[in-house]
Amino acid sequence: MSIKQNRLERKVDYGLLSAFYGALLTKRQVSMLHLYCDEDLSLAEVAKQLGVTRQCVNDTLNRAFGRLDELESMLGLIDRFDKQRNTMRVCRELIDLSLQGINIKDNLKLAARQLDDYLNEEDN
Repeated sequence: MSIKQNRLERKVDYGLLSAFYGALLTKRQVSMLHLYCDEDLSLAEVAKQLGVTRQCVNDTLNRAFGRLDELESMLGLIDRFDKQRNTMRVCRELIDLSLQGINIKDNLKLAARQLDDYLNEEDN
């Protein structure tokens, strides 16, 4: 994987984290994250648009990245969101098979078990 792909993945990851936790960041951090991650501007372009130095953007983004990492580590919303989407995807596939008349009872039981497992995990 190239450095460019790593940077792009990092921007996407932090863009997603900011969607979940952006309200817990400063307005300046949110603004810079939006321009850097969502608008895919370079540090220099963000600095020019906001009338600050490139170093200011770099420092602010690094503090924001650290805070987002800390919040995800403590709260785990992205992980929970991913588990929820996976459970729904599996259940949807099992329901589709049931609607096609394939192992209806078994597939519905599996879907119910998937949902029960997810809900029990959430309760703990």
